[in-house]
Amino acid sequence: MSTERLVWQGQKQEKQQEARRLEMSITTMRADIRMVLNPHLPAHEIDHERLAALSFELADKVIRFKQIRAEIAAIKKSLGEG
Repeated sequence: MSTERLVWQGQKQEKQQEARRLEMSITTMRADIRMVLNPHLPAHEIDHERLAALSFELADKVIRFKQIRAEIAAIKKSLGEG
């Protein structure tokens, strides 16, 4: 097996691990946002600053997650896996 191929496989594994970490974090953040948006609270009690912070952080992580998935797909294509 060529050194280049081994490097690509290592990169793929690193990116897959990062994608798993991000996916878990995204899932947790989604639950956190749901808690902030508790439908049983009056609207004036919604913590808008926490909601905004969580929403922006979630959006950033989702964008990064999608980028990593695209990078993984490109590496797989180079390896002849997809």
